[in-house]
Amino acid sequence: MTTAIYFTDEYTRALERIKKFIFDSTENIGFVDQFLNDHDEVLSFLSENPKTAATHPLTGDQSWLFANGRYRIFFKTVVSDSGFKIYLIHIIDNRESNLEIYPNNSIPTYDED
Repeated sequence: MTTAIYFTDEYTRALERIKKFIFDSTENIGFVDQFLNDHDEVLSFLSENPKTAATHPLTGDQSWLFANGRYRIFFKTVVSDSGFKIYLIHIIDNRESNLEIYPNNSIPTYDED
């Protein structure tokens, strides 16, 4: 069976935003290249193992961490007659608050005495 991967518009926008953030914050294209290599590796892994990630019971999507847990991709796997179709629906940088995904996240604050 074959596996095809499809990028949604939202996924592509989030991917571009992350690449821009990496470059803007480091001013080093090498870090962007490393991110893209890590991204390619996780897509290769998922295409070879499309049933690996569990399906979320409420949202119906799947997710997978990569780059030592810094990033998480969200996707849906569909079984078709020709194999598997993986629809990439979102990608996040776990160093951000990501309140749409984790609504209970907060930034700790400290009071100075």
